[in-house]
Amino acid sequence: MPSSAPPTTIQDLPPIWARFCLGIERFLLHDLGLPFRQRRLLLACSAGSDSTALLLILHCLAPRLGITISVAHLDHGLRQESVQEASHVAELCRRLGVQATIGHSNVARYARMSGTGLEEAGRTLRYRFLFGVRRQLNADMLLTAHHADDLAEDVLMRLIRGTGWPGLAGMPCWDPTRLLLRPLLHTPKQDLRNFLSDIEVSWSEDASNADPNHARNRVRKDVMPLLIRENPRFLAGIIRLHRQGELDNDLFASLITPLVQQVEKSGHFLESTLLHTLHPGLRLRLYKAVIDDLGPGQALHDSLLRLDQAWKNRRKEATLQFPGGKSAMINSAGIRFATSRTFTSRETSTSCD
Repeated sequence: MPSSAPPTTIQDLPPIWARFCLGIERFLLHDLGLPFRQRRLLLACSAGSDSTALLLILHCLAPRLGITISVAHLDHGLRQESVQEASHVAELCRRLGVQATIGHSNVARYARMSGTGLEEAGRTLRYRFLFGVRRQLNADMLLTAHHADDLAEDVLMRLIRGTGWPGLAGMPCWDPTRLLLRPLLHTPKQDLRNFLSDIEVSWSEDASNADPNHARNRVRKDVMPLLIRENPRFLAGIIRLHRQGELDNDLFASLITPLVQQVEKSGHFLESTLLHTLHPGLRLRLYKAVIDDLGPGQALHDSLLRLDQAWKNRRKEATLQFPGGKSAMINSAGIRFATSRTFTSRETSTSCD
C-alpha cells in the first residue's frame, strides 16, 4: 500500500474525511462529555490500521483541541514481523513529530512462567507497559483504538461466557478508574481503513489475528459474517445496545454507590430493613457491588440468586462462600459480608476481649 506525506491538520484532509474526524471530536466532547481539551494523551499503537487511523485522526484534531499526543508500542517478540512493525510505528511518529516509546517483551517466556496462554500473557504485559508509560509521561489518558467491530466481538464473547446486563453491552468507551479511553468504539473498522487508503497512509497486518486457535478470532471469522449477512445493520444495533448499556450502568451506579458507602460504614453489614425496600433486581446488584468492594474474585449470578433466596428464607443462620475468600453470613438482622482476613481479625479481636 502506498504511503505519502501524512496530513497534519483538518484542512489537509478531503472534506469527507474532515467531517469524519470532526465526528470523532463530537463523540469525545459531547457524547462522552470528557474534558478533552488541553490534555496530554498516550496512544497505544500496534502499527495496525485501527491505531494508525486513530493516531492520524488525533494528530489532525490536535491544533483544534490543544492536545499533546505521545505513542507507546510494545513488541511482543512473537513474530518475525514484529521488529518491522515497531520500526514502522517509530518512523510514522518521526514524520508526524510525535514522541514514541518503543518497548520489547518476551511474551512466550512470560506465558510459560505464569502458566497462562499467549493471548492472556500478551495482554497482561501490554497493559503493564502502557500504564507504566502513561505514569512516566504523566499523561492524562491512555487511548486504545478499539472500534465497533471489536465491540461487536466483545459483546458476542461476553454472551458466550454468560455475562449479565449491562456488562453484556461490551467494553466501556471511558474507564475513569484506569483513565482508559476508546475514542473509536462506535466507528466501524472499514471506515478506518477507507480513511487511511484515501489519504495514502500504510499500515501493517498482524497475521496472528487470523489464528483460529483463539476464540475471538473464530468469532471474528466465522460468527460475525453470518450475523452481518442476516442483518447488514448488525454493527449499528450493537452500538445502540452499547449506548443503552452505558446509560443503564450509570443509572445503577447512581442508585447503588450511596448504598455501598452506607454498607462500608456499617462494617459491610447489610440490614434487612434496607433490603426489604429494594427491588429484587437492585438487591442482586447491591450484593455484587458489596462483594466486589471486598477485593478480587467475581461473584457469579447463580451465587447471587442463592444468596438472595437464603436471605428471604432466613429460617436459620447460614453462610455462603464466594471467590476470593469472601463470605456472606445471613441472620435475622441482615447479611454481613467479609473476607477471610476480616474473619481472622474479628476472631483475634474476640479472643483478646
